[in-house]
Amino acid sequence: LRYDNNTWWAGTGLRLVSKQDRVAPFEESTDAYSLLNFNAGYRLGQGITFSVRADNILNVSYRDHLTRVEERDNPMPGRNLNAVVRWDF
Repeated sequence: LRYDNNTWWAGTGLRLVSKQDRVAPFEESTDAYSLLNFNAGYRLGQGITFSVRADNILNVSYRDHLTRVEERDNPMPGRNLNAVVRWDF
């Protein structure tokens, strides 16, 4: 869900993942999880944009079945905040 008026924007997203219990031999199943994200930004003009993003706002502990990390017993990163200044030239 996103609102954008060409000067600023704000949005939110919800990632819903089902339990993965149909696994190959030597794989472990993973539980279902939900992640809530938020982003917003402002276009200053002359190619300059400020934006902020918050991922996993509720700091959910989860394991991603499709991760490339070998040790799946370790949870994925928790809450993550980003601030970006972008200059297109």
